[in-house]
Amino acid sequence: MRFSFTDCVLDLERRELRRGGMVVHTRAKVFDMLSFLVANNGRVLNREELLAHGWPGLTVSDGTLSSCIQGVRKAIGDDGRNPQQLKTLRGQGFRFIADVHAEEELAQAPRMQIDPGTGSAPHNLGHARDDSLSIAVLPFANLNNDPKLDYLADGLADDVTTALSRFKAFTVIAQSSSFQYREPIRDAKAIGIELDVDYILEGSVRCDNDMFRATAQLTHASTTKHIWATNYDGQISQLFALQDDITQKIATNIKPEIDLAEIRRASSGLNVDDLQAQEMAWRARALMDRARLEADISLYDDGIELAKQATARDPRCRQAWWTIAVASHNLAFGRQRKDTEALLDQARDAAEKLRSLDRNDHSAYLALGWVNFIERNFERALTNLNHAYELNPNCTMTLMQLGVILTSLGEAKSGYEHLRRAMRLSPRDLWLGFMFAAQGFTCYALGRYEEGIEFIYRAIEREPQAPANHVILAACLAEIGDLNGAAAAIGKQRRISEGYFVEYLDGKRLPFKDPKLAERYAAALIRAAEAADRH
Repeated sequence: MRFSFTDCVLDLERRELRRGGMVVHTRAKVFDMLSFLVANNGRVLNREELLAHGWPGLTVSDGTLSSCIQGVRKAIGDDGRNPQQLKTLRGQGFRFIADVHAEEELAQAPRMQIDPGTGSAPHNLGHARDDSLSIAVLPFANLNNDPKLDYLADGLADDVTTALSRFKAFTVIAQSSSFQYREPIRDAKAIGIELDVDYILEGSVRCDNDMFRATAQLTHASTTKHIWATNYDGQISQLFALQDDITQKIATNIKPEIDLAEIRRASSGLNVDDLQAQEMAWRARALMDRARLEADISLYDDGIELAKQATARDPRCRQAWWTIAVASHNLAFGRQRKDTEALLDQARDAAEKLRSLDRNDHSAYLALGWVNFIERNFERALTNLNHAYELNPNCTMTLMQLGVILTSLGEAKSGYEHLRRAMRLSPRDLWLGFMFAAQGFTCYALGRYEEGIEFIYRAIEREPQAPANHVILAACLAEIGDLNGAAAAIGKQRRISEGYFVEYLDGKRLPFKDPKLAERYAAALIRAAEAADRH
């Protein structure tokens, strides 16, 4: 059976979608959802029907369905703001509204070059792509049942994730998403569907005095077939060698053609001289993550202090330098402290130290890029972030920050796509709230204010105290004439960080290089502030 609509041909037997005569590569889940919508064209399909069809017998998040619907829109070239094919009916569901013709013997469209992305102009975001092998590293279980040792298991899994992400053959789901699965009994098949990955790595760590036992198991998600499993026993001091061994075994089992040179390049090369320093660094990283989850900026300070202690013990401890850099620029970004310039200097110094330890460490350029952005040196930020991306295209933080920088430089469409890719790679990311806010920021630049408002509300739901969210919301609401809503957003922003907002009104930190766009943004915020003052 084949269906034709607008300039598309959907061939169910060949499982092929063509648009404008060009074959559009779609993931299996997107193709199935599109087929279901087209076959039921004209009928409203509610959320329950779509979930039952796409993920029968499984519980998945609304974000998974939204991501799938976005994939359908992209594949057929539809615009959610002005839909011509797939219409969203708020509170009801979705309806396929294009004229659909079902034909058994539709003339075959000519074969053309397959577009790996949208079906129009080729767009390649490196190996963070839809057709690469994908893997998620789940949090390693702490078999000691001592929450104080969670950082040890998490640190090992995090390092394996980082090492795997350096392979150009893999798409690696960010640990912020995969680390949401902490249940003792985990359904590999269900997790594979929700994260849309081919393989899942699980493991455990048990410590007894100065000895440890660790396990690792690689599973093919869709078949739940065990690819390999192994145990490791040894002294705690040998723990760091584990990640390289696990990484190499994964690489050679699921991608045998990877050569030894790439395996060596992917090895982490921690070169940590002091085990206690690395443990302290992992604990510092956990404090930084808690600061974001709990909206408690004092935890950033705690993490920085502990990381500094780690670097004092071992100046080569890269995880500690990374924590200092990120926690410092996060504090500086929010303008919630008076020592902003000192924090930026601290972040820059830590990032430079990272770079001096390993000039191929993408995280050094990532941290430098964000410092540059806060300083509004957009071009330098883009240079550093592009370098970070070349070194590790799987890093969702790099994609996320590139999305913001590109928008600031006037390339909002590209910024939107980078952010979409980041959310695809890590649908349950610790930074997902920031990604939603950044997508709202990008929508403002594109003039898609109502879509931006939707993203910002999702960001605020996750991070109600984040410093930028209410500013972006106020600007979008002011642009559509909702000054009451904009005034309320400004009131909340002033309670969170008055300094952050005042610098925008003074024109000191406007996040757009284009003077016209910056002026439009400032004017919207001034209207919102004036409305707030009248209330």
